[in-house]
Amino acid sequence: MKETQTNHSTGFATAGCSRRSFLRGVAGVAGAAALGAGMAGCTPQNQTTLANTGGDAPLAMKPGTYTSGHPGAWQIWDLPVTVTVSETALLKIEVPEYRFDHGETEVVLESVKEKLFPRIIESQSLDVDVITGATMSSMSVLQSIEDCLKEALAAGGSDESAISHFHHPVEAQPGEPETIDTDLLVVGMSTGGMIAMCNAVETIMSLNGDKRVSVLAIDKAGKYGGRSALTHEAQSVNPKRYIETHNNGELFIDPVAYKQMWIESVTDAEGNVRAKEDVIDMFIEKSGDTIDWLVEHGWHYGTMHSLSNVAGGLLEFNTALSSNVDLGTYEDRRMMLEGYYKGILAKACAQGADYMLETEAYDLIYDEATNTVKGVKARNVVTDQEYIINAKAVIMGCGGFGSNPELMETLLDPRWAGAHKSLGFGTDTGLMMQAALNIGAGTWNADMSPIIMHLGLPHYLNKYEINQDESKLVGRTGRYATWTLDDVPLGLGLRGDSIAVDTNGKRFGNESKLMSFAPDIKGQSFCSYVTGPYFYSLFTQSQASKIAANGFTTIPRWEGYVSRGGVPDELPIPEMDDILNYAIEANMMWKADTLADLAAQINIDPLALEETVNEYNAACEAGEDTAFGKAPEFLSAYGDGPFYAVQIMNVAFSTIGGLDVDPQIRVLKEDHETPINGLYAIGNDSGGVLLTPENNYTVFPGIAQGWNQTSGRLAGENAARYIGEAYGFAEVTGVLMEIDSHTV
Repeated sequence: MKETQTNHSTGFATAGCSRRSFLRGVAGVAGAAALGAGMAGCTPQNQTTLANTGGDAPLAMKPGTYTSGHPGAWQIWDLPVTVTVSETALLKIEVPEYRFDHGETEVVLESVKEKLFPRIIESQSLDVDVITGATMSSMSVLQSIEDCLKEALAAGGSDESAISHFHHPVEAQPGEPETIDTDLLVVGMSTGGMIAMCNAVETIMSLNGDKRVSVLAIDKAGKYGGRSALTHEAQSVNPKRYIETHNNGELFIDPVAYKQMWIESVTDAEGNVRAKEDVIDMFIEKSGDTIDWLVEHGWHYGTMHSLSNVAGGLLEFNTALSSNVDLGTYEDRRMMLEGYYKGILAKACAQGADYMLETEAYDLIYDEATNTVKGVKARNVVTDQEYIINAKAVIMGCGGFGSNPELMETLLDPRWAGAHKSLGFGTDTGLMMQAALNIGAGTWNADMSPIIMHLGLPHYLNKYEINQDESKLVGRTGRYATWTLDDVPLGLGLRGDSIAVDTNGKRFGNESKLMSFAPDIKGQSFCSYVTGPYFYSLFTQSQASKIAANGFTTIPRWEGYVSRGGVPDELPIPEMDDILNYAIEANMMWKADTLADLAAQINIDPLALEETVNEYNAACEAGEDTAFGKAPEFLSAYGDGPFYAVQIMNVAFSTIGGLDVDPQIRVLKEDHETPINGLYAIGNDSGGVLLTPENNYTVFPGIAQGWNQTSGRLAGENAARYIGEAYGFAEVTGVLMEIDSHTV
């Protein structure tokens, strides 16, 4: 197996950013979770030559150090960047050591520091590829570097056009395709992929006399951890350690009753069970063991959440173990989670395993005659270096296909298909999903809605001051809370007393539960998923005026994940008219004197919209919402106009339906019976086997992460046993890979 010395770092990204387009489109990007901080610097080779390849204007900078900052991944706080230059070259780039002040977390900026900065300095160009998995942080840093260079140029007497010296293509120069041989290949290094890698290593060693292993993991991102670093709950049924320590050895959950509840929740109106009963059985039996396994490998869990049975109060259960919930801010917990990643990766690499970042698998090597997967084709996303990776088994943990517009359109149910705004990493390209389909793999609930957990606007107002509230911390950032009038349009759109309609002009759920795990009377939680990429929320001038005078105090709403902090509940908003007008000018909101005119503006059937409002008003008069069960105190009739509409985006975290797998996590053919030899699919590549498109994943909080972890653990073990039985294990020699790790 190829011995690769790889930089070990993590980050966040979105799709589609090239070396020539990194400076475009930053301002309108909605908030996304990003991780990291760090410092980097090196001396470029041939700096004078490299620095003078960009343009005709003379290049003369004033030597020294310059500082600038642009909003980072949260688009709220500036991320400071310091640049040191000579007269003709960029010498060093620095970012602050980790702290909450810039809203970033450690690992993303580690990847920026270790990967992006050397590329910039080596090439003396800002037209380099941003770091996949750290896109927003990369783009912020690149903008700041450009500011610093322009300041240095001006101080040195150069014309502003001389910045062109630092804008020239950095073309990849790949070599001949490289062949890598390994026993097991794990594609995707999320929590599940890393667990699969580690458990496969342990299983192989147990079967092979503790000899070193041939296991390789790859990830498109410049980091490991995937989107799992943004989650903190994993469903686990009856972990033995917690039964003993928290429940006197008694089961938390009656497995029989729990399965019955599960089956009922995934049974459609015609009586068809949409999930796979044998996989549900396996998960109920094995998921507790996964938590036990993780604890044995150094993971710490905080207080268990007591979650009520959402199917009618049949039982109480403790099933979602929230990682380190008692151990500080979300940032504290995330840093520890990153430590866990390093810990299990260190264990694997110490036994001969290896990994490659910024490496994307895009096709399967498949022997049709024997129905066997024998590896993948892959490429380095920076250098375009091609790889043929021969493997006896492949575990797919690519995070679904949320960044693949074609698959989102063709695989998802038409009710929610289309180009959702994505909170993803840009790594869930669906290429391996398509590769599996190309060799005859079957799907299971691939048409299910993406995980819609976040609501936001197409873009921010970006007009009003961002204020800081030092009275409270925000869990997901670890920073003091912020608020801004920029979020008033979002607050207006997510009020519990609104009328929310789909693109057909019809209500689709209880508006007071748009961002709630609690289902309405239709059994829907996070109910906006049924509307596809977006919906419209309606309000009147009189409602807006009441909020202007009294604030949002009595109006139930959730500001949504994609915001800049929200608006204080009791804050009067005398600027309301100005905000509304500005939002209209920014194409975030529409206004009309009549519902018919408003419907025309948002391309909705006027008759349908008027019928919906009339039905809603009748429910308000009766004091009962028989359609979706909204509480009477939230029912407020719509009178005369003017009327407003605001478009609310369904921000997709990821897809969850995907390939069909059996209880061994083996990918099955289209007949749903025949395994494809040597191919396994974990996490969001196969989560549809447990769920139903009608109720989405939110019926069982923590199921996505729980499935990712449990399917990863079992896939690692089962793939290792398959390799041993079908092929035997390779003899591995060479120098062990080293990785920086620490014990949590």
